[in-house]
Amino acid sequence: MSNPALILIAALSLYSGPVCAALPVEGLVLPFRQVEVAAPVSSRITEMKVREGEAVKEGQPLALLYGRLEELEAQRAKILLERREFEAKGARKLYESRIIPEAKALEARIDLDLARLQYETAAEQVRLRTILSPMDGVVVTRAREAGETVASAQPLFRILDLSKVVVQVEVEPRDLAATALGHRVRVSFPLAAQPLTTEGEVVLLDPCADARGLVRVKVLVENPERRIRSGIRAVVELALPPQP
Repeated sequence: MSNPALILIAALSLYSGPVCAALPVEGLVLPFRQVEVAAPVSSRITEMKVREGEAVKEGQPLALLYGRLEELEAQRAKILLERREFEAKGARKLYESRIIPEAKALEARIDLDLARLQYETAAEQVRLRTILSPMDGVVVTRAREAGETVASAQPLFRILDLSKVVVQVEVEPRDLAATALGHRVRVSFPLAAQPLTTEGEVVLLDPCADARGLVRVKVLVENPERRIRSGIRAVVELALPPQP
């Protein structure tokens, strides 16, 4: 277990600029965003496209599910759609030439609309067999392997977005008198692989205190090089109210 006092001393030693009245508070680094990606349908995994620890982009395939029957249905629906398009086009020309009544042309157009909906439905069933990443991030959990069967809504991946991190601290309400949303505060990461000090923006001042009487404060810190890892300790220096 880390000694909080040593962490605070190490954090303050990283900064060599002028000393300002500030309250150093130890907190925990959280990912900016994290999502669990689940299987949209029940099926068998045919291929896993990514590994744990791999960086992914939004829209990148993560896994493939068995979908041969859905592909065949989509092909059938596409052929039927092409047929209905041909029939509707012919019916429109016949109606314009006064050969068939308007009701017949309308019936052909309705059949075309239904065929188009059937094809879109079948195509969507095919698309659901490819699981895509909902955001840029890093795959930290891969819960299944190729060949396994998954149920609908069963989690398969957990992805973290670490392009930014959130440092969460808990402080007493009286220590927040000089802090407001949008304030820039100094944040230190003495236990990071490469200890550093940077700035962050206060993005949350919890309006409710917890059972201990402490208030949650969240500070957003840019992390473009992914040097700051989720789960490590950090120190936030909150501004102190002026002394009377």
